[in-house]
Amino acid sequence: MDKLEKILERITTLVKDGIDLQIQKGTKKKTFELSLKYESWYTQASAVISQIIPERLGDFRAAYKLEKRGEINPETYTISDYLIGLSISKAGIQTFNTDDVYQSKLVTQISILTSAQTSAKSVLHDIRTVLRAELFDDDISAAKELLKTGYLRSAGVICGVVLEAHMKSIAKRRGITYRKNNTPISYLNNLLKANNVYDVPTWRLIQRLGDIRNLCGHSKDKDPKLDEVQDLISGTDKIIKEIF
Repeated sequence: MDKLEKILERITTLVKDGIDLQIQKGTKKKTFELSLKYESWYTQASAVISQIIPERLGDFRAAYKLEKRGEINPETYTISDYLIGLSISKAGIQTFNTDDVYQSKLVTQISILTSAQTSAKSVLHDIRTVLRAELFDDDISAAKELLKTGYLRSAGVICGVVLEAHMKSIAKRRGITYRKNNTPISYLNNLLKANNVYDVPTWRLIQRLGDIRNLCGHSKDKDPKLDEVQDLISGTDKIIKEIF
């Protein structure tokens, strides 16, 4: 997990560094200085792409250098050609603008690197989802054991914590903002329904689960019933497995 987080941070930096390697219209970077910066960037970016999306490594390298080619034209001209100052002329007239070709090839490489960033985020999200699901499953199992031994309130409170945490993760994943403090299940339920995360029947189910959780955690005048806590456990298990 930590390694993937660091990779994501590194890719973000590399994308920014790649953008800095572009040439501004009307200016001319010193080829030697540009070559040093680009070669370092290319080495690091290639290593990232080989790890995240190795299937695109060939395209990334082809923008830098082609091992075999016939004539040199805008399609076969590469960044390595540009860095050594190669230009193609006929009758003393340059046949194509090498600055434009360099720019185009670099944009291709930056796009591939951005794709690696997207893929890394997806991998990280999948890992987080699996880990969270495993933790929640453990908590649900613990609640079931507490129920068997007669600790109804404790079992209900655990399910309430799981349900609230899952609903917060849904909001975060979908970019839905919510207040950080005082976030009862009813508040999160209304928020997610308002943002069309799920339909009215699901909203009603979660409202009931929240009521049972409150009964387990707050009310001293009335004890939760066995079947109510059983419903809370099964309902929470259903929500964390079906709503994302």
